[in-house]
Amino acid sequence: MSDDDLERQLRVALKPAHPGADFAPRVLARLAAEERVPRVRLPRSQAVAGWLTFGLAASVLVAVLLAHQWQVRRTEQGIEARRELLEALRVTDQKLDLAYRVVNAPPHAAAPQHSGA
Repeated sequence: MSDDDLERQLRVALKPAHPGADFAPRVLARLAAEERVPRVRLPRSQAVAGWLTFGLAASVLVAVLLAHQWQVRRTEQGIEARRELLEALRVTDQKLDLAYRVVNAPPHAAAPQHSGA
């Protein structure tokens, strides 16, 4: 099935149709004829609504505090990692400097042998 066929079928199927002049009166008559089932409402007092509001606010506050604590811990870990990296670079610099001096130092002249005579 090509896209054109699908589009044509969709246009035919979704073509608007006029419901007729008596549509609104039919709907209203049908609604009047049906039995009305009353909605059952659970009794909620102002105190329960207040506690629900308080609980929701407390949950949001706890979530914000946890997110803040997580961010602080992550920042501290980043600072510690930076400190460790700088220390490692400092030690590496010292070791490379020492190796450079050893490799590029002039050879030691052999010490003269004293016969002791």
